[in-house]
Amino acid sequence: MKKLATILALAGLVFAGFAGSAQAILIDFESDTVGGKANGWTSVDSPLVHFTDSNGAGLLLANFGAQSFGQALATADDFDDSWLIMDFDVPVLELSLWFGNDDPAFSSAGDEAVLTAFLGAVQVGQTSVVMNRDDLMNQSIGISGVTFDSATFYYDVVPQQGLVEIVDDIDFTLIPEPTTMLMLGGLGAGLAGARKLRRKK
Repeated sequence: MKKLATILALAGLVFAGFAGSAQAILIDFESDTVGGKANGWTSVDSPLVHFTDSNGAGLLLANFGAQSFGQALATADDFDDSWLIMDFDVPVLELSLWFGNDDPAFSSAGDEAVLTAFLGAVQVGQTSVVMNRDDLMNQSIGISGVTFDSATFYYDVVPQQGLVEIVDDIDFTLIPEPTTMLMLGGLGAGLAGARKLRRKK
């Protein structure tokens, strides 16, 4: 029984470490300088994600009024079919963001905001939200349940012009460190062994 109690105590410590190592990071852009940003730019909130406009036009960081929560990030070119690319330096478990500028003058009823996740070149997940088209930052979109290292976000409208993607409060969760995962594997084996010992007694 003492062995089992010791293993259970260890389990609590390891799982506490596991929860702490699955680190959530928020990028709200409030500490960044406003203005144009080159592709591959990173926020001071985290160097682990690089932002790019898919057509090479670059990005813009500004306060967009009701279309953002203070400072936010936008794809820079009004008249293209570009989208926002987010490349992560480490694997990610989940990602969510808020979006604005869903202008009714440049969209139609039923048009969607789309978030797609990739691991390398392979698409591993996609989610979409029907835009309410009120030109305010009051909707969010997220993806979880898959491991990925890059993501794209865009407004799926036709024709693809005049509707700039503006994003804010980007929240993502990193995969726990490999050492933590190994400890969890060892813990599982220890618990199984303890159950066998108990049954024998």
